[in-house]
Amino acid sequence: MRTPKIDRSLQDVLKRRKLFLRPIGGGGTVLVCVEDGSPEGFEIGRVILGRPSGAVIRYRMRRPDKTYEVLESECLHWLTFQDHVGDILSLASYDDVLRRAEVSSGVAATYTADLGEERAAWLAEMPAPEGITNLGNGRGRLTESAVAFLRCPSTHYTLTLTVHPTLDLLMIGGLDCYDLTREN
Repeated sequence: MRTPKIDRSLQDVLKRRKLFLRPIGGGGTVLVCVEDGSPEGFEIGRVILGRPSGAVIRYRMRRPDKTYEVLESECLHWLTFQDHVGDILSLASYDDVLRRAEVSSGVAATYTADLGEERAAWLAEMPAPEGITNLGNGRGRLTESAVAFLRCPSTHYTLTLTVHPTLDLLMIGGLDCYDLTREN
């Protein structure tokens, strides 16, 4: 089976987030995988097409106790394959996979943001996620795994601190937004 088509903007989001699509079998299932150094990648979600109700998505979700579980949702039949992949991007947790890859390789892609002195200091003092640094002069640095952690809405930190699911935009308190600039 060939992977259904997605538009250029979603392709760019997948690439920027080190994600890719991989069809499996002939039954209409497409995996959403994160690049973890293995040839197949690490599955964070899947779209199962061709169900009577339309499609089903499965995604890996972080629980408050820092363990992970796989959840499944039936999708509305009028949604597109691209919509289903977008749902997985909004719901799936995979920061731990990126963190392991960062630690084992000693290399982490990073993002910076101009936050102001107080916000940069506050952000660096957050107990989670790991990988946030106050660079001084009102700038903060976040590793890719920290950004992935903040994209997932499954912990209490996201009530005040999130990263937009598809944009590189750090949001604090739902009102203050800061552009994240990828460094490498």
